[in-house]
Amino acid sequence: MLRLQQTPENRSGRPGLPARWPVVLVALVGASLSAAGLAQTPAAEGAWFGVPLPPVFEPHVAPAIIGDRGPSPATVPPDEGEYSELTGAPIRADLTAIVGFSKASRSRHEIGAGQLWGRITGFPSSRDTIAWAVEQFRAAGIQDATLQPFEQDEDAEFWLPLSWEIRLVGDAAFGPNSGDVVLSTAMPLSPSELPAAGLTAPLVDVGTASTAELVHIDVRGKVAVQHVTPQAHTVFERASTVPRARALFERGAVGVINVVDQPGNERARDFSNCGGPCFNLGGRDGVFLDAVMDRAAEAGVIDRLQAKLTLDATRRSGLSAHNGVAIVPGSDLGDEAIIINAHADAWFDGAGDNADGLAVLIALAKHFAGGAYQPSRTLAFVASAGHHSPGMNGPRNFVAMNPEIARSAVLALNIEHVAQRNLSPARSLSEDGYREFIADATEAPIVAGVSNASPFLDGLFTRGVERYGTNFVSGPSTMASGEGGGYRSLGVAIVTAMQAPPLYHTSGEVLEVISTPGLERIARFLAFFIKQVDQAPIGQINP
Repeated sequence: MLRLQQTPENRSGRPGLPARWPVVLVALVGASLSAAGLAQTPAAEGAWFGVPLPPVFEPHVAPAIIGDRGPSPATVPPDEGEYSELTGAPIRADLTAIVGFSKASRSRHEIGAGQLWGRITGFPSSRDTIAWAVEQFRAAGIQDATLQPFEQDEDAEFWLPLSWEIRLVGDAAFGPNSGDVVLSTAMPLSPSELPAAGLTAPLVDVGTASTAELVHIDVRGKVAVQHVTPQAHTVFERASTVPRARALFERGAVGVINVVDQPGNERARDFSNCGGPCFNLGGRDGVFLDAVMDRAAEAGVIDRLQAKLTLDATRRSGLSAHNGVAIVPGSDLGDEAIIINAHADAWFDGAGDNADGLAVLIALAKHFAGGAYQPSRTLAFVASAGHHSPGMNGPRNFVAMNPEIARSAVLALNIEHVAQRNLSPARSLSEDGYREFIADATEAPIVAGVSNASPFLDGLFTRGVERYGTNFVSGPSTMASGEGGGYRSLGVAIVTAMQAPPLYHTSGEVLEVISTPGLERIARFLAFFIKQVDQAPIGQINP
């Protein structure tokens, strides 16, 4: 029961106001607060409705929990103990050197303001990486190791963002001291363009931007925020995210922000040709934006929530690129060749796409150049360029520049992101409520693609699981994406080892998320695979 302490003033009453009214007024105020759920005003909650600001983007930092329990040790068959070049430590040393070329790209601002970096085909970072790979081939004793230059296709353009920003515009309606907030994981998507002054417009949340949702939402003149929850990596979302972004522009949106629900707060460079100025946004930035939009709607000020998008981009043509090629000659079947490829270029640190694959390629070259095994067929090791750069496809240029090897090829093996640790949602939350991710004791699953569905080749992957514990997916696949596509003209089996982890094409692909035992597992398996293919009749390889 509400009680009002009696004072001389209210005991004696005031003109026109009965002594009991203060009790009634207090009761009414209390009831109103109760009915409102004791709701606070933005001013009482602090800046941006009291929502915790997202962490500022940090380069070269793992976006997930990497605990003390490392991956399980590699299985070493009794007859392979002497293969020191296939152990995890030296492969990781090469991995670290490769990632170092990416870090140098950022430190020297190779691209614009340094917000984008990597081992970028057409730029010194890629050339230096592949030149280093050729040096490793030669140091292993491979005499025929060359740097093969080629030019960008005449009609190709390479879109590159130089500097950019997504800025939430501050407003006192969102609480005191609600100044502008820069969402630092923003990543513009090719081929977005904006005027020099940028674009400022209201925000509208469109959920997943499905047709059913958009029936009820007016996006005209607004920046639409659509939500993307990848099933594994972002490649699987291209078929839905890009058409939905284009539909938003067709409905009158002036910009699109894709909130990509991935581990931590990282930049994701995936999706393209969205139909207008389009940006990706990292997971924890997305949590902040979602919370602010909800609170603004609850406070009735959602129409005052605006974002300013800025972007300076360029298009490059006439670039030069290089492949690194090393040939280990065969013996009695030397007029037949096995091509082993790993692309060297990358966005950001690129430890998983594809420094791990390149490091494993170099380990395999060292192994087969060492003399412990004399291949019957010629082995061609290719550190290729241009995987991420229009008009500079490394495998296609290798085929054109090496017609004798191309004609003699019986199989092409593509090694592409093969040793990232497996990440899963954790039981823990960040201080802003974001569900964290944590590494476990194995590597992310590896798809084993055999383009011609050869039973012999598929069977080698089954044996690999038994012999090395390699985490291949349980079913067969004819997938030949990535660099495999550049070898389709050969008309032979294309075999691909490729993971689909959540950090693919993100700044989160740092050294810490690569499994050292995983590097050894896949290197030992691929050495075994190549030997089995080398000894097999061509009818089993290409039935």
